[in-house]
Amino acid sequence: MRARLAIGLAGLLLVLGAAHALADDTEALIALDKQWGEAGGKGDTATIAKLLADDLVSVTETGVRGKKEELADNEPAPAGTKYEPTDFKVTFLDANTAIMTHSTTGDDAHVSLHVWSKKSGAWQVVATSTTPVASE
Repeated sequence: MRARLAIGLAGLLLVLGAAHALADDTEALIALDKQWGEAGGKGDTATIAKLLADDLVSVTETGVRGKKEELADNEPAPAGTKYEPTDFKVTFLDANTAIMTHSTTGDDAHVSLHVWSKKSGAWQVVATSTTPVASE
């Protein structure tokens, strides 16, 4: 009986510890996504390059492209443009893979889907898709 209780408690602690670790990564991923958006607004290609995986797959309204095309398309936003991400949802497939969705408001309102992968201890976007939100 004691052995079962000990095993059960150990299992519960492992599950709780894993859930806590994933919750910590949720906030880290949201912070990275906000960093990506802010860097895009400034035309900061160097920062964006660190956040995008070399084998990135990006789906846009004009088709499918890779990291090279994403970086080449990066230009500073017009003065006064605001990047306002909202409604973040992060779902972990495992400790090294997460799916994030969020929307933005403002001049470039859109809904995004990102797949984040942790490689060598660093999170990077391996797939992304953005859908513009029709203005009213």
